Amino acid sequence: MAAGTVVLFCCALREAGAISVQSDGAGLMLQAWAMLHGNLLLHGWYVSDVSFYTTELPEYMLVVAAAGMRPEVVHVCAALTYTLLVLAAAVVARGQARGRSGLVRVAITVAIMIGPALVTASPVIAGYVYLSDPDHAGTAVPVLVALALIDRGGSPRPAGARAPRKRWWVPVGVAAVLGWALVGDPLVLLIGVVPLLLVCGVRSFRLLAQRRVPLEAAWYELSLTGAALAAVVVASAMTHLIRAWGGFTVNAAPAQFLPSSDMPANIWGAVEAFLSLFSADFFGERVGAGLVLTGIHLVAAVLVAVGLVAGLRWFARGDDLVAPLLAVAIVVNIAAYALLYRASAARYWEIAPVFALGAALAGRLLAEPLLRRRLEVVLGAGVAAALWAAVPPVLSASPAPPDGASLASWLEHRDLRQGIAGYWQANSVTVVSGGQVTMRAVKEYAGAGLQPYAWESDMATLNPRTNSANFLIASAPGIYGGATVTEQEAIARFGPPFRTYRFEQYTILVWRKNLLAELAHG
Repeated sequence: MAAGTVVLFCCALREAGAISVQSDGAGLMLQAWAMLHGNLLLHGWYVSDVSFYTTELPEYMLVVAAAGMRPEVVHVCAALTYTLLVLAAAVVARGQARGRSGLVRVAITVAIMIGPALVTASPVIAGYVYLSDPDHAGTAVPVLVALALIDRGGSPRPAGARAPRKRWWVPVGVAAVLGWALVGDPLVLLIGVVPLLLVCGVRSFRLLAQRRVPLEAAWYELSLTGAALAAVVVASAMTHLIRAWGGFTVNAAPAQFLPSSDMPANIWGAVEAFLSLFSADFFGERVGAGLVLTGIHLVAAVLVAVGLVAGLRWFARGDDLVAPLLAVAIVVNIAAYALLYRASAARYWEIAPVFALGAALAGRLLAEPLLRRRLEVVLGAGVAAALWAAVPPVLSASPAPPDGASLASWLEHRDLRQGIAGYWQANSVTVVSGGQVTMRAVKEYAGAGLQPYAWESDMATLNPRTNSANFLIASAPGIYGGATVTEQEAIARFGPPFRTYRFEQYTILVWRKNLLAELAHG
């Protein structure tokens, strides 16, 4: 297992290196750097609509402390997160099973997860979800840890049986883990808290109201229901303290249901998103040899779908809590995606936890039926096919330079050290230069002109009393999907520049004054 974990991490690291580091990952690295240098609560920082403060950010702190501020930190953290996902899913899938049953459970789970996360798979979206910047994928790790705690606490006892005293630590641990993770990512509410409330709440009602068992016999289910509520209280208290002590500010997330007229298309969009997570989206793909890889991944997606149906059938049964919790988490996550977000590849990250949760569910529920039918040969063929699909792309992966690498070198060579730029150049140039060039993000707002862009940014660095900036990086309108600054917008705010440079697709405008003093603050 140790050797396999090391190999898995190395393969994931090689694949992650094929994805260029961008400003999102660079922003997390800068936050980790600030925390390591005393700003533990990230005072003055405006993060994205998810802070990752208690999920991926501690991981970034550890890696930055060991390696320094280097773009490779994003690759290492992505590989670590992916490795933890596979290990946690395998632990939950194995559960209390031993021997052949436990081995087959783990084999199914790992076979599902090792193939679809590759960058060069078709389509490539899965690689960017799991081996790129943090964006919900790692949130499945603490949820799986909480499920492992529930599993280690034992399955619910038959009606009327006395609950073992050793289980008191299970709800305490679950509340602590989910509450801690909920501070970093509100998605934990959907994939961790809501499933506990639904599954354990329904089972508690059946035991007490329908079977009329003594209160003590339903203690386990009631305690886990209470743990879900306690997790929300813990997270709310921690978030309130962070704000009261001047900590980071989280941008508001979209909070509006889509109109009913969009539902038919969005439901199909959710199906396509599910398939894309496993690199199994065959819609629109050309018929040919490439469909072989897609077919292998499609088998993995089908196994997860079969496990999901089986897990929902176990919803009210008393011999396993983890399986229905996994199934409900998947359903709630996908349903929320279909109701809240207009389906597109840019939003597939919202259901990223489904990948690991589904693999754990499939391994947990499909191993025993496979063994009863003596289909070990089929399983062996499936594992071999998954390896066949995974290994060649790993070997052929080549490192990709981080965004802004050449631009950072150009700026250093001309001794341009303090500047402002659009979001996609600011954080990335700062990190790629190792802090030798410090950039701040700005954006053009209708009717207000250029203002600080409060997204993954330390607003304290825009204070003209303690900081300065004498140049701006402009780009063509609409490049990088927006969040950039054009030459016309810069001149409209700061006036004609002292000097203008052209480098690649960028225009660098230099002034003989501190631009921060004239930058509008909203």
